Amino acid sequence: MSAFARLDEHVEGLTQVFEQARRRAAAQDAPVLASYALTISPMDLLELFCRVDRPHAESLFWRAAEGGRSLFGWGVAAELSGAGEQRFVAVDRQWQQWLRGAVIHGPQPPTLCGGFRFDHQAKAGGAWQGFDDASMLLMTLLLIREGDRCWLLCQQRIGPSDVASLRCEHVLNEWHGLMDRYLSPPATTAAPQHVRDQLLPQACWESKIAQALDVLRNTSMKKVVLAREVVSEFSHPVSPGRTLARLASNDPSAYLFAFRRQQSCFIGASPERLAKLHDGHLQTLALAGTTRRSPDPGRDAALAQALMDCEKNRHEHALVVQIIQSDLAPWVSQLQVPAAPSIQRLSRVQHLSTVIEGQLRDRASLLQVVETLHPTPAVGGHERRQALEHIRQFEGFDRGWYAAPLGWLDGRGNGEFIVGLRSALLDGKQARLFAGCGIVRTSDPASEYEETCIKLASMHAALAV
Repeated sequence: MSAFARLDEHVEGLTQVFEQARRRAAAQDAPVLASYALTISPMDLLELFCRVDRPHAESLFWRAAEGGRSLFGWGVAAELSGAGEQRFVAVDRQWQQWLRGAVIHGPQPPTLCGGFRFDHQAKAGGAWQGFDDASMLLMTLLLIREGDRCWLLCQQRIGPSDVASLRCEHVLNEWHGLMDRYLSPPATTAAPQHVRDQLLPQACWESKIAQALDVLRNTSMKKVVLAREVVSEFSHPVSPGRTLARLASNDPSAYLFAFRRQQSCFIGASPERLAKLHDGHLQTLALAGTTRRSPDPGRDAALAQALMDCEKNRHEHALVVQIIQSDLAPWVSQLQVPAAPSIQRLSRVQHLSTVIEGQLRDRASLLQVVETLHPTPAVGGHERRQALEHIRQFEGFDRGWYAAPLGWLDGRGNGEFIVGLRSALLDGKQARLFAGCGIVRTSDPASEYEETCIKLASMHAALAV
């Protein structure tokens, strides 16, 4: 409740910022970005999302791995969008334009959150309505938490004819409504029971792998990542909040995300950072090569060692590292790349992992790096163009935001994007689950199918009652 009272105490300051933005908007005859940040008492933002989420709510949640920075957004004030080949450039340019005339107050800069489609050339599927080629959202209320520090960021785009006091009233009403929902007893809903799965039979999917192997052996393409989709149906609507809480419990070392667009919610617990930028220092992650976990420590260690010793997995991983290193060279100086991978352990799988980092060059931006890296060989393949053409022709479904960049970007140029893996698109009683694997010339179709089953297991466990 202390956070509740603190925002009411800031009405005068909030109104002044909005009025300053209105005057600037009138002078330039165009809307102006206005943001007002204040420190509030720490809140559990995952619990907040779980309590307030509902169909058609404009909300999102994002949390870095190992319990790092978390974000909760409520109510869309404005959206930066882009389509086609120039989608990253379009968002970047619009954001810089917004920032040039912005009125900013408080300890946190304005911040966008959102994502991009995996492939803007793929035919869009009806299930992904609202998840556009590029959609970075300016949330009316954005709560940010780092450790024991927490901030509330109030954001608006103010036009020349707006009334500052009415905009302030709108923000306060959004906050009061959010807190009322948060403090109300949670609604009791029936637990969904699994009814059936719709999926491509194993033999059919393995035939796609065999077909890809033929292509790999007879062309210059070195790797292609093929995914499969499982559509699970339940007796009652699946709760994104409940599912996300289970994912958090099952995989505390993963990135958590939930993006509510209209009726659907895209959620997941991803192991893979795409790019993180803080004060000019860039980090990315090469993640390729997978095996299962074992509850027996000795067996688990043996599985990890077998993964490290596996020629196929080491080759696949080295290819990813090499390509990321080459892609980053124009944008990043002083690149640091370990000589050998390490093991990244999640609840049900373990991966070969290499952290790659360096200093972003002058005039480069985080979104330029994201555009350059996406899709990495770990989720697309190599050569990239050939792999994407193969995926479009043979995979058989629209990935939407699956395996695509998701994250946040602030007014200081800092931000972090992940790859939308270990994920599902929830829509009422239906959940679409996704998992893929990298196919190289030495791949075995049956083993690759088993790998997708291992990757799907964490989401199955979170959805299961």
